[in-house]
Amino acid sequence: MTKRHSVLVVDDDGSVRSLYVDALRESGHAVAVASDGREALDRLQDGAVPCVVLTDVRMPRMDGWELSRAVSNDPQLASVPVVVLTGDKILAFASPALDKPFSPVELDGIVQRACDLHRAGVIERFGDDASDGQA
Repeated sequence: MTKRHSVLVVDDDGSVRSLYVDALRESGHAVAVASDGREALDRLQDGAVPCVVLTDVRMPRMDGWELSRAVSNDPQLASVPVVVLTGDKILAFASPALDKPFSPVELDGIVQRACDLHRAGVIERFGDDASDGQA
């Protein structure tokens, strides 16, 4: 059975955000959006913590790499996986960024794997009662 998760989609391109939101909601996930890394970090620091953040690499104000570093450096957010995505095939090949998924099944698979890892990390850090509502 596929688990349903909360996902924050971060991309400055509205059409890409819409594509991801539609695909993720169709898979049963709860989805929030942000148009750049700064907006995403503000949402996260305000307590809207998802199971996973899917972010584009290149965005104004704060890019995906900067967002990933900011999340990992914040003790309250460090356990949240940030999956950095790019439509640039060369960047995807030469860096840890994943090539942007174009199939709903592939996108759901990324979310499932990241949230499973997130839940395992939270349980390991805080015990079995942690993250029951998170993952």
